[in-house]
Amino acid sequence: MTILVSKPESVRLCANLVDVRGNVERVATSRRFSFSAPGRAGILGNPSDIYGGFVLSVSTPARNYCTLEEGSEWELPDDQTLWNATVARVPIEGKWRVTWNCEVPRSSGLAGSTALLAATLACVYEAVGLERGSLAEFSEVVRDVELKEAGIVCGYQDAYMVIHGGRRSIDFVGKHPIDGGPLGKVQDVTLPGEFLLVTTGVKRLSGSVHGPLRDRWLSGERKVVDAMNELAGMARQAARGVDLQELGKAMTRNFEIVQSLGGSGEAVDQLVADCLSHGAISAKLAGAGMGGTVIALCDDPVELQRRLLKIGYSRFLRPGPYEGLRKEQ
Repeated sequence: MTILVSKPESVRLCANLVDVRGNVERVATSRRFSFSAPGRAGILGNPSDIYGGFVLSVSTPARNYCTLEEGSEWELPDDQTLWNATVARVPIEGKWRVTWNCEVPRSSGLAGSTALLAATLACVYEAVGLERGSLAEFSEVVRDVELKEAGIVCGYQDAYMVIHGGRRSIDFVGKHPIDGGPLGKVQDVTLPGEFLLVTTGVKRLSGSVHGPLRDRWLSGERKVVDAMNELAGMARQAARGVDLQELGKAMTRNFEIVQSLGGSGEAVDQLVADCLSHGAISAKLAGAGMGGTVIALCDDPVELQRRLLKIGYSRFLRPGPYEGLRKEQ
């Protein structure tokens, strides 16, 4: 059977075929970038990192992911705060689909927003052809964007740890809450014992804790200045070598100092007490405070988690020397 097609219709069909092929070709050649970064937990010294201090920190297995795909229309997450901060610093042409996948518990004191910002910035850097520089240099960019473009009062530990990953000592000597100062000095660190992260479920933004404390430090309040010096000194000493009991005592003192500055809260105090009564050697806040997550030092994190499950806690992570900022396939 023969079907006759008029010339205009043939032209139209050919045009459609070309258009379809063109679309397939555009899809095949559309650019795609994907990065991820881990959360982090402060072991000792936090939050002295903001004030030229010294911290011991460890990354989490939970990661936050950003995928950037070129498209015909913009597709952005509902909360665009971090995206807007990113493109305010690094403008990008064209239209893009931005997909975020977050494993780090939100507003839990584990630097989840910093991890997501780092992954997003890395995608945009690649898309526009910018070099990220060294790990420390890119850490400084991430922190600067979070502070200035996103308007979040934050420390240096978060940005350095989500970029570097691992279990680290970081010396922030010369740093200032507002003026960045020299690059932080990052080294691997070996510590005794095991760690377990337990999340209270109480959400809070780090800026709500860091902001008032920063203002008190800037005003020269002696209690705050002395506290930050003591926190940094303990972390420096532990980085040189410490046994399990000494590390536990230092972590306990770290928590006492944060409590005295108003950085704890009822849920955190209860969780710390529960960790200690169920076998932990020590426990303290893993981040800024006023909720979030506790890091417990222990001999057996599996057994500690089992005991805490029995009394109602359900959100756990095992921190370790996990990879920092990573390009995904």
